[in-house]
Amino acid sequence: MNRKRHVLLTCLLALFVSTGAPSARAQVYYLPGAEPYIPPKDTTLTIRVERLAPGIWAAKVNHVWTGWVEMKDGILVIDAGMADSVGVALADTIRARSPNRPFRYLVLTSAHLDHILGAKAFLSAGATLVTQAGVASEIDSTLAISGSQEKGIRVQSRKRLGSADRPIDVVWLGHNAASKGDLVVYLPKQRVLFAGDLVWNRSVPWLLDADFDLKGWHASLDSLSTKTFASDRLVPGHGTLEKPLLAIHFTRSYLRDADEKASTMAGWNTGLSEVRRVGYLGPYEGMEFYDEVNFLNIRRLYNEAKGIKTPGRGRVSAVRK
Repeated sequence: MNRKRHVLLTCLLALFVSTGAPSARAQVYYLPGAEPYIPPKDTTLTIRVERLAPGIWAAKVNHVWTGWVEMKDGILVIDAGMADSVGVALADTIRARSPNRPFRYLVLTSAHLDHILGAKAFLSAGATLVTQAGVASEIDSTLAISGSQEKGIRVQSRKRLGSADRPIDVVWLGHNAASKGDLVVYLPKQRVLFAGDLVWNRSVPWLLDADFDLKGWHASLDSLSTKTFASDRLVPGHGTLEKPLLAIHFTRSYLRDADEKASTMAGWNTGLSEVRRVGYLGPYEGMEFYDEVNFLNIRRLYNEAKGIKTPGRGRVSAVRK
């Protein structure tokens, strides 16, 4: 495959922008092994807000879950959406529900564009950027952060923010999983977990990141299932809100079923060109992103079962025309 496609591909962004913010120019996104995807011209932006506990909110911005926590000295925001205009709309939504509080922190749970491109609205308002140490430079580059702006918080394993009555733990679970820098945000006293892209519910997970690791993802889900992260409410990266263990189970089941399907096809010596024809997963058909992502996931896992190294998602950016 042309290396440029790997460098420029961004399948998820293509899916999310189909209902994203207005753009003055048409956008073309490159998928691995596929023709360029041109999203439909739907410029609808939707934000759905749900109160999880006093002072703790989740907000689904089109297809991406974000959220925020009221602190004594301001607001901690979790993820920023996929465009400057989306970030501005989210910031306005937060101000309307939590007025007269400054933005204190912005936690980005991964380097994926659909979670980070709205960051400017919060950073320009004075929020301190919180990222996983291994992907901090990538995020800084994507957001064009340099010089004095690089004084954010780099999380090596765990960083506690907040106060004694509302501690907020930002945690890296120690494994490459959906990517190499997946963070979760956990409020132990309120029993609320923002899981980022480690958990999807009734939405087909993206397995195409360059640093995707199946074993690491399962290990991360094992960690989230323990008493260490005991939760009454869980906010996934994508999909629908659900009881925590059920959402974790959904993600684990898809990873298992997709891997079993791909391994079986590899064992049968099914040709790679046949993956789309026979790589269906019936229980997930009709769910969010199934048609767009499932067969690409199966092909990635097929290649791994065959011992074929696949580059996955490289440096993510969009080609604009």
